[in-house]
Amino acid sequence: MSLWDLTAADLLDRTASGDPTPGGGSVAAVTGALGLGLVCMALEVTARRRTATPDVHALLARARAQLDALRGHPDADVTAFGGFMAALALPRGTDAEQAARQAALAQAAQAATRAPLHAARDLLAALQLAQEAAVAAHRGIVSDVGAGAALLGAALQATLLNVDINLGSLPDDLRDAARHERETLARAGDETARQVARMVQDRLA
Repeated sequence: MSLWDLTAADLLDRTASGDPTPGGGSVAAVTGALGLGLVCMALEVTARRRTATPDVHALLARARAQLDALRGHPDADVTAFGGFMAALALPRGTDAEQAARQAALAQAAQAATRAPLHAARDLLAALQLAQEAAVAAHRGIVSDVGAGAALLGAALQATLLNVDINLGSLPDDLRDAARHERETLARAGDETARQVARMVQDRLA
């Protein structure tokens, strides 16, 4: 079952249960999608105004396309975690079984690192769209752009924790590359989130 098929109440109850899924990565991805949803809403309201420009409609179309991209990440996180747990459960009674288990764990760790990096890239792209929306959205609803950007920024940083927890299981070359991308995404996310917050506050002042 997709996490999107759950009610909000069920998702909250499952998150607060002893079940390891949905965990931090999938909850962060849901949060980020909701953040971009707020940005889309602000652009939808702006686009309905008689003074709306073609640029607003174009930005809205891009934001909705990015929202579709974000929809896939919560379930992808659950799948990656399931693959890692399946590898952990493999038998290890013989040397051959231990070798097969180690190989499966290495592959699962790589998948569990790729998934949050992919999600973080999409969350950063969504945050950059929010930066554009902070200018394009009508002043009367720009606070929702700010709220959406705050959720996106937090979701990006939370997602990167899933990279951190898997770095130690990667070979040296893959670890270095993943760590470098992780740091680049973190810096860009922090800076963009700060810029959007300033832009929104300036328009609300």
